Amino acid sequence: MTENPFKFGTVVDGIYFTDREEEVSQISSYLKSENHLIIISPRRFGKTSLIRKILSASGRRFIYLDMQLVLTEEDFAAQLLKRIYRIFPVQKLKNYIKSFRIIPTVIMNPVTGDVEISFSPGSRDLTPLEDVLNLVEKLGKPDDKIIVVLDEFQDVFRINTGLVRMLRSVIQVHKNINYVFMGSSESMIREIFEKKDSPFYRFGILYPLGKIPETKFRLFLEYNFQGIADDPATVSGEILKITGAHPYYTQQLAFMVWELMNRKGLEQGMLADSAADEIVRSHDNDFELLWNTLNRTDMMVLAGMAESDVSPLSDEFRKQFGTGAASTVYSTLQRLVKKGMVIRDDTGYFIDDPFFRRWIRMRRRV
Repeated sequence: MTENPFKFGTVVDGIYFTDREEEVSQISSYLKSENHLIIISPRRFGKTSLIRKILSASGRRFIYLDMQLVLTEEDFAAQLLKRIYRIFPVQKLKNYIKSFRIIPTVIMNPVTGDVEISFSPGSRDLTPLEDVLNLVEKLGKPDDKIIVVLDEFQDVFRINTGLVRMLRSVIQVHKNINYVFMGSSESMIREIFEKKDSPFYRFGILYPLGKIPETKFRLFLEYNFQGIADDPATVSGEILKITGAHPYYTQQLAFMVWELMNRKGLEQGMLADSAADEIVRSHDNDFELLWNTLNRTDMMVLAGMAESDVSPLSDEFRKQFGTGAASTVYSTLQRLVKKGMVIRDDTGYFIDDPFFRRWIRMRRRV
C-alpha cells in the first residue's frame, strides 16, 4: 500500500520537507560567519525542522536544547552537559569536569551509552551553567565551531528572571560557538534582542521565519497528489484556501485528504471540506476546553475573526461584533498573540489554527 506522503506533528525531513530552499541557504551562510542568529516564528511554522535539516547537512557538531523542557537553573546545566556527552568521548570530558566548581553526578548506562546528569537540586546556583557553557567553548575550535541551538529561548524568563543577564556575560566572550536562539513569542524575543536596555540587545542576526510561499506549497501538494487525485491542482487549491498555507495545518489537512482518497476511496469533490470537518470533530473536546479558558472579550474578538476577514481593529469590525473600543480590541489581540492563538503578519491579525476558527463558526451556526 502506498505510504501517505504528508507528515505533521513531528520534525519533518527528507521527502516530507517542503521548500525553504532560500531559508536553508541563508541560515547555512549565517552559521559559517562569526555571528549568532535569532530565529523568530509562530509555533508550528517549521523552525525546528528547518534548523535540524541545516544542522544535519552542515556536518558540524551541534547541541540542540528545547528550553520548554528545562525546569531549573541546575537542570539547564545538566541538560546541556548531557548533550555534550553525546558528541564527545567520555574520557575527554572527565578531565574538564574535574575542574568544575560544582561536580555533577554522572551515571552512565553501560548498555545504551546514555548518561543521566544532575547537579545539586534546589540550590538555584548559576555556577554549573556557567561552567558547562564555558566547557562547550573549550571543546570548540576557531575552524570547527560548535553550534548551540536554544529553542523557545523566551522560557529563560520562566526559569530565572536574572538568567538573561548571566547568559550574556558568559556568552559574549565565546569565540568557538555559533549560538542560535529560537522563539515563538515574537514580543518576548524582540524584548530580549531589540530592547536597548536588554543585555542581549542586537546580539545577533534577527531572522523572522514566515510561511512557505503559497505557490511553492501548491507545487508540493500537486506533486504528492499525482496518481491519487483526478485533479491535483484543484484539491491542492482547496486545501490551501482552508489552511492559508500554514505549514503545520496544511500538512495535517493534506494528510487527511490523502487518507480519505486512498483508504476510503472517496471522490475528490469537496473532499478538503469533508477532511477539515473530520479534523474539527476529532478535536471538539480540545477546542471546547480551550474556548472555556477565555474571557468574554477574547471570545467576542475571536468569534468576529472567525466570521469575518475584516481587520479586527477596524471600525466596521467593532461595530458589527460589538467588541468595544479600539484600545480594548488591541489589548485583547496582544493577549491572544502571547497565548499563541492569534498570529500577526504583514497582512494583519488572524487566528493561528484554521480548524479552531472553523470550530467556532460551526458551533455558532448550530
